[in-house]
Amino acid sequence: MIAHVFKVGEVVRPHPSCRALPHDIFRILRLLPTTAGGVPLYCIKSETEMIERVVEQNDIEAALR
Repeated sequence: MIAHVFKVGEVVRPHPSCRALPHDIFRILRLLPTTAGGVPLYCIKSETEMIERVVEQNDIEAALR
């Protein structure tokens, strides 16, 4: 099992290889349990949308503000 890398409140963006997310800046809202394969999940939200999304750790990276 892999540990969560990001913390609640951190700012992230989609990893360049991730095509499932819009190219936007997101904030970590909640840490979620891992997938069956042991990959950490996060609840994220863009500052420009009202949608909360669930993403795997390998789909996001730290964003510089």
